[in-house]
Amino acid sequence: MSQAFIDALKNPGTMDDSKLDKAAVSRLQNPSTEPATLTPDEDLSVRLFLADTDGSEAIYNKSRDAVMRRNPHNVVLSHHLVKKKIVQLTGIYPLKHDMCPASCMAFTGPWDSLEECKFCSEPRYDQKLLARGVKKARQTFDTYPLGPQIQARYRSPEGARDMRHRHAQMDRILQELRETGRLDRISDIIEGAEFWDAYQHGRIAEDDVCLLFSMDGAQLYEHKASSCWIYIWILIDVSPDKRYKKKYIIPGGIVPGPNKPKHPDSFLFPGFHHVSLLQRDGFRIWDAARRITFTSRPWIFLAEADAIGAPDMTGYVAHHGRLGCRFRCGRLGRRKPGGSHYYAVCIRPTGYSERGCDHDSYDPFNIPDSDPAQYQADLVYLRGATSSTNYEARRLATGISRPSLFSGLSPHHMLPIPRLFPGDIMHVFGLNIPDLMYKLWHGTMDCDTRNGDRKADWGWVFLTGDTWTEHGALVAAARHFLPGSFDRPPRNPAEKISSGYKCWEFLNWFYGIAPALFYGKLPAEYWQHYCKLVAGVRIIFQWETTAAERDDAQQYIGDFVYDFEVLYVEGKVSRFHFVPQCMHAISHTPLETFRVGSLICTAQFTMERTIGDLGAEIRQPSNPFANLAERALRWARDNALKAMIPDLDAERTPAVPLIDLGDGFTLLHAREGFAHGVGDHEDMVIFRYIESLVGTTRARKIWIGEMRCCVQRWARLRLPNRQVCRSAWKEVANGMTRIARNVKVSTN
Repeated sequence: MSQAFIDALKNPGTMDDSKLDKAAVSRLQNPSTEPATLTPDEDLSVRLFLADTDGSEAIYNKSRDAVMRRNPHNVVLSHHLVKKKIVQLTGIYPLKHDMCPASCMAFTGPWDSLEECKFCSEPRYDQKLLARGVKKARQTFDTYPLGPQIQARYRSPEGARDMRHRHAQMDRILQELRETGRLDRISDIIEGAEFWDAYQHGRIAEDDVCLLFSMDGAQLYEHKASSCWIYIWILIDVSPDKRYKKKYIIPGGIVPGPNKPKHPDSFLFPGFHHVSLLQRDGFRIWDAARRITFTSRPWIFLAEADAIGAPDMTGYVAHHGRLGCRFRCGRLGRRKPGGSHYYAVCIRPTGYSERGCDHDSYDPFNIPDSDPAQYQADLVYLRGATSSTNYEARRLATGISRPSLFSGLSPHHMLPIPRLFPGDIMHVFGLNIPDLMYKLWHGTMDCDTRNGDRKADWGWVFLTGDTWTEHGALVAAARHFLPGSFDRPPRNPAEKISSGYKCWEFLNWFYGIAPALFYGKLPAEYWQHYCKLVAGVRIIFQWETTAAERDDAQQYIGDFVYDFEVLYVEGKVSRFHFVPQCMHAISHTPLETFRVGSLICTAQFTMERTIGDLGAEIRQPSNPFANLAERALRWARDNALKAMIPDLDAERTPAVPLIDLGDGFTLLHAREGFAHGVGDHEDMVIFRYIESLVGTTRARKIWIGEMRCCVQRWARLRLPNRQVCRSAWKEVANGMTRIARNVKVSTN
């Protein structure tokens, strides 16, 4: 079934064959060559519409009536007309396609003419209306075409300059490579070897738009069947300090629930069909900064999903398969005697001879590269299956269950499979590994007594009874010492770890607070082993890493993976389940940083936040999926409009005092209302600082002669990384619950 959709992508026809509005089709090849403008009344109407973030027509009309009552000369557009104006400006229309009411499949591509679901036989159309000759779909889903959203990004000089960040950086990157042969510091995707190699060899053209595809499932309501799937596009061409913000994210599509799709490719097809056409034919973009029109093509650099959703995207077997590594390094798993679940065990136990799993032990430091040619050969082998039994044998041998839909896109405008699919440090380090270690230390991991294991032999169990209770209380008490920049402080894990403990809580607890609190509690050899993981992960999660740090991370994590089996598995088949695929996946992460750049830039945090933001905007619980699709459409249009007319998104000048100190430092209110002197210790420190800059004589004149009695305290300081620290002057007086006055100062 997948191959039919892939073939349809390879031969996409014309843009007229899609359901894209004719005006939008025309704009893709003949974009406006003037900046977007609004009359004063249109500007007022649009600002009122944007201010009504809930999208309520009633609220907008009340605001409109109030404005027109105050000034009857203002002609404020109706809610219908202002939406029409925004659509006219942005050119963003949703593509609506029919789908199975049970979410099994979509009636797209090769299945466009079907009238019932191939999986559950549910009819496509409302049967009562069909009896009267009216074909009305029982359920539809929305796709938001990529082309018009990218065009909008270039319609203002500011937006066009944002989109050319990558161009400005590549000369610097290639110059460093010519001079040194490598990049010492890596802080972005474009500094990964895959990107700069593709760029310098001309595979990524200067006018291509580089993208990251991200997909994930979401449960809209905790106690109600409400699953849905969302995918987005992330603009790699934009600088990393901007690209992950809401206003730069491009919605791709919403797949309604309530059930998980049985054929995800059919839902992805409309968006991919649009991309395939753009890759083949190109589309025209007017650059408002350079005042030129050029032809561009979307270049898909990476495509990501979590471990559960990845098989739907990649076509690989699930993570518990014999070849379960999502990086396709070729490392084989091992299964227990008589079992079908494979585990990522490196060290072959003595006497272990399970057929197909009895390969030699291997070193986690020695990881083969993924090979696109081998993937294609495996795919050919899989397609040659002659029966269901033969297919299952070939699936086991290749680790592939079907070809990926990405195979239908232009191979000249994306990384080859499997290099297209990176790992995800958010889920593996933020959820999978902490959950695994917690279960071991808490003694709640399954004990395979059938194969001879006993919990009495588990010398690492320590998080139990009073120790666990006391530890949880200490974690909760640490909240006071974590500034707001740490986002969500971890709750008491002894009470809340089974109640929706969030990824960020796990990260702050497991890699931040716990190493110190576990000292003297976790037996020494296990604690030292755990600290290797912590040291490696702290490096991996850095925005910028040096070559030396990446080497350290590889050593730490490689040691952790190997020693984990020595300490916990101890060569026992009964403990194979201690080593799920995530334990192997983490050994790839240091090398992935070199390959695709800073891994914090490719993690699923953006996708998860998008799901949270869209879910929070739902205002119609009776029809959440339609409401979610409407919110995503508004998101796409609002973002495009603000990119076209940046003044609509201009930040207000704060009414409170602030001082820009330069180099990214800004003093923020409150400020003392009067000047005064300082104490002896402060006096000495300030004088010595000024003296180090201008010498003793001038320092005496500046400080003692002029400034000593002219000091005013400020409450807060914004740092270059946008974090805000506070001074004791206001923090102590106001009884702040989360301290933000401890800062790390680095001096050269």
